[in-house]
Amino acid sequence: MKQLRGKVAVVTGAAMGMGKSLSSMLMDEGCILALVDVNKKELENTENQLSKKGSCRTYVCDISDRKAVYELAKQVKKDLGPVSLLVNNAGIMKAGELLDLKDELIDKMLQVNLASMFWMCRAFLPQMIQLGEGHVVNMASAGGILAIPNLSAYCASKFGVVGFSDALRQEMKKNRLQIGVTCVCPNTVGTGMFEGAKMVTGTKLLKTEQVTSQVLKGIRKDRAMVAVPSVSVKFLTPLMKLLLPVHVMDRVNSMLGMWHANDSTKGRNGK
Repeated sequence: MKQLRGKVAVVTGAAMGMGKSLSSMLMDEGCILALVDVNKKELENTENQLSKKGSCRTYVCDISDRKAVYELAKQVKKDLGPVSLLVNNAGIMKAGELLDLKDELIDKMLQVNLASMFWMCRAFLPQMIQLGEGHVVNMASAGGILAIPNLSAYCASKFGVVGFSDALRQEMKKNRLQIGVTCVCPNTVGTGMFEGAKMVTGTKLLKTEQVTSQVLKGIRKDRAMVAVPSVSVKFLTPLMKLLLPVHVMDRVNSMLGMWHANDSTKGRNGK
């Protein structure tokens, strides 16, 4: 999708963080934005800021609710027209060892971070097929390539996003549909989600715009994956996993500080 001006885009988790940043960039490109979030107050604040740039509307929706998502798709099409770009950005995270996590929290992470992407894609892909073009962006994580302790449910959901994106991209090509799929895998981003986490040796906290600017390039160039930083996440980590025995890889992770990086992670606002 080299030409974004005039395209209708849906961004989930648009009220703050990367969703807000990418929404702003897409509006600068001339997109018409459907801003989706479950946080009504923050969503309204974002709308007030971004509406100065161009056309946008807000939609309060729990994207883990399949029926609510299908109704959302109908309403967005009615209000703004068929959607060309879908950004599945919304996500939640709670650090903790498996036995310390509540059942409801595990279920919620899997529903919001992974299952919701199935519902969003099933709801909006028919509109793209009707248009004869489109693009889907699925926010995963470096934690979807390399799992570490205290993030079992989060990493499981993000590994799922990587697999889902890979399969979906190939389905679009198999059916000769002009719909691109980009999976985004950044290291830790300073959005507040990982507040209190310790940085792993050799890494640094990424700025939101560092990631979202790369996502925008990925949409334009129809990249299958956007990894930030690219060399370590996209190439070095998978290569090490392939070449090193599991017990050696575990030792490397421990030596780099990955085993204890999230011992003190509190998340956004301590939640």
